[in-house]
Amino acid sequence: MSQTLFEQLAAGALPVSEVYRDAHCFAFMDIHPMSAGHVLVCPLAGVATLAEVPEATRARLWEVALRIAGAQQRALGSRAQNFLLNDGRGANQSVPHVHIHVIPRYRGDSLRTLARIASHIAVVVLAPPISARKRARLDALAARIRAELPAP
Repeated sequence: MSQTLFEQLAAGALPVSEVYRDAHCFAFMDIHPMSAGHVLVCPLAGVATLAEVPEATRARLWEVALRIAGAQQRALGSRAQNFLLNDGRGANQSVPHVHIHVIPRYRGDSLRTLARIASHIAVVVLAPPISARKRARLDALAARIRAELPAP
């Protein structure tokens, strides 16, 4: 069976702006963010649905997502976060690998962010390559969030 996109990212086979990694999961910047600082948290193992994730890893994913949210607030000044998990193909899961979106929300961003959420699915399906400039912005945001993560 071939590796999912996220397994390739975790293995270092593709460029990624990594925010966090431990023995169970890793977190990285979404290349098509719904808002500045949008992070994905995934198990290292390639599992398609939440029910397939071992219980300890499932708990770890949510713990890391909460820590990322706090780091986004401190590093980027977000006021709140949306946590989004599309669990399975029928729920519009674009990559068959469990992932939690941690989407920072900012004052006055409601309409813009809702429009990005609506267009996000189409962009992910098309998967255009990103520019070096965009990768540099993602790397800088990842570093800022990473610097605000509390020690495990």
